[in-house]
Amino acid sequence: MESLSSMSMEQGGGTLSDISCRVETGIHARVLENGCWGSASASADRDPGRLLEDAVRAAVTAGGSGSVKLAPAPAAREDWRPRAIEPVEEAPVSDKAFLCRRYMELLGAETSGAACRVGYRDFRRLKAVISSAGCDVSEEEQFCGFRFDAVSRSTGLRATRERAGRAGLEFFRSREDIVSEVAEECSALDSAVPAPAPGGRLLLDPEIAGVFVHEVFGHLCESGSHPLASSLGGYLRRGSRMASACVSIVDDSTHFSMPGSCAFDDEGTAGGRTQIVSSGVLGSLLHTIETAGCAGASPTGNARAVDYRSMPSARMTCTYMAPGSMAAASMPAMLSDGLYLVGALGGSTDMGSFSLTSRLGWIVESGRPTVLTGPVTLSGRVFDFLKSVQCVGADLTLFSGPGGCSRSGDGLLPVSYGAPHTLVFAQGAGR
Repeated sequence: MESLSSMSMEQGGGTLSDISCRVETGIHARVLENGCWGSASASADRDPGRLLEDAVRAAVTAGGSGSVKLAPAPAAREDWRPRAIEPVEEAPVSDKAFLCRRYMELLGAETSGAACRVGYRDFRRLKAVISSAGCDVSEEEQFCGFRFDAVSRSTGLRATRERAGRAGLEFFRSREDIVSEVAEECSALDSAVPAPAPGGRLLLDPEIAGVFVHEVFGHLCESGSHPLASSLGGYLRRGSRMASACVSIVDDSTHFSMPGSCAFDDEGTAGGRTQIVSSGVLGSLLHTIETAGCAGASPTGNARAVDYRSMPSARMTCTYMAPGSMAAASMPAMLSDGLYLVGALGGSTDMGSFSLTSRLGWIVESGRPTVLTGPVTLSGRVFDFLKSVQCVGADLTLFSGPGGCSRSGDGLLPVSYGAPHTLVFAQGAGR
């Protein structure tokens, strides 16, 4: 059962260019009968008993004997409601609009004519999961996120920052430092040179390394019918070497300040820490009670549904590369000559290959960043790249934005991702 209220605003000039609000409640009922699923969903004014009967009929109508089997689901009874300082549902709309306008004015004043935009989004979600296995849990989620953009007038390059947290409107207040970061970067991009071919010697900052972990590798580890995972077949097996020995990757839903976190997933399984890769070796995929039952594994607390209309599937929460011991300040000297990539404009993976684009780059010569460049695009084989990681820094940083993760055209799920600085000596990376 879910109750959701949300608001988004966008300011691209002197007035709000877009504002939208959404309030809805609903119920999703799911039944497993003779190995076949049946489900039904409706708004909350529908009688839950009737909805459950609809789900039973859908399962019976499937006919025959299906192949679905479930892993044991632990019983739990808990009500999880962390408190926000300024709950987003109670905060005045006028305060949100004022902050959007203020940051827009500051950004415009500090960037000398750049095309600027401020985006804001919040929501409050209350979910409850009740099952015949003895689960009866509820959880409240507060979300607040924003994005600041400034496009250089002379080069057309974009400086951007996006942040989000499990918090109230207090998360959006006093963000003048982020405005200044964007303005300084936008001014620097006025003199950026075109990006050179990246070659094989690379230093990734925590943001672009984190996007690689999430977009490029993490989706491969979401078990089930997801075509990216199934395309690699038996290669994604426990004990397979995925990366160099300095790489460990974790999905941990207990980082409760981050939007990807959850105390319970949408099947009622408690969240926790899943060691996906340990010292380069695959430890576990991410599971629902169904995919765990099929694989003979345990549920990992990663069953997530976009909303009450959709079935839960295995999805990431807070996914990141675990920190090493190297000081980040020492890593450009280890790179010597190459490229330092900063920020991320996006990434994708398909059948084990990937593409990843930085927000900007620095040419590094003799261990010193010397020339600022525009965005750099990397491409190659996922596991070749992971096996080329030479060193991982100690400065783990987690990121989230006001949007979320969409898979196969479905809606957005809040996620978090991150990494430390990461040194890569790769072969075959391309611009």
